[in-house]
Amino acid sequence: LFSPMTSTNTYLIDKCGEKVHEWNTSAYKPALSCFLLQDGSLLKTGQLDNPFFDEGGSGGMIERFDWNGTLLWNYSVSDSNNCQHHDIMPLPNGNILCIVWDRKSKQEAVLNGKDSSYNQSHLWSEKIIELQPIGADSAIVVWEWKLWDHLIQSYDNTKLNYGVVSDHPELVNINYFPGAGNSPDWIHLNSIDYNPVLDQILVSSHTFNEVWIIDRSTTTAEAAAHSGGNSGKGGDILYRWGNPQAYQRGN
Repeated sequence: LFSPMTSTNTYLIDKCGEKVHEWNTSAYKPALSCFLLQDGSLLKTGQLDNPFFDEGGSGGMIERFDWNGTLLWNYSVSDSNNCQHHDIMPLPNGNILCIVWDRKSKQEAVLNGKDSSYNQSHLWSEKIIELQPIGADSAIVVWEWKLWDHLIQSYDNTKLNYGVVSDHPELVNINYFPGAGNSPDWIHLNSIDYNPVLDQILVSSHTFNEVWIIDRSTTTAEAAAHSGGNSGKGGDILYRWGNPQAYQRGN
């Protein structure tokens, strides 16, 4: 199953490359994610060209079509401060996990320990929301995790989140910007997956060159804290791999 990046169509092919089925009723080019669900329906993301989030992978629209191309449900996560991007993950309970850019002002970033030489007006953090589809065009957020609740910095001891970065690999250093310079797209999560046995979420960060695992068994309040859930760690990173420079434990 694939949605070509320059097309509004989605195709299902067999192992010989022959087309089995085609959906051509979406109005949107893909935002890099599509799924064939157990009932034969198509779940896909779509580009809304949000002017506040003009980076690759920007999406904002989620659609579900039946096998014949009839639109069953759609919902937008796209405004001046939030935008779904790159990937989603359908869950066994019928809900959908979404990666969402979470726009912060420079003032908010500096207050939380960002190097004050940062020269952009905004910084894009990340959050993960779990949507419960309602009706044909609505949804409610039943769970949420925000990266902004799990920061650390060693730049300014008068600002929030100050501490020794290497002592806290479970937190994200707001001043680690490998290769991104002063780009507001700081983390750039690319993909999301779910482990139903452990009730954990896996995400990958393009900019950090890492994968992270977080606990989905938390409540939203626990996900904003450092305790709770099956792990007892709240929304802190349970495991990370790929780049020890990100938390100052290697090169």
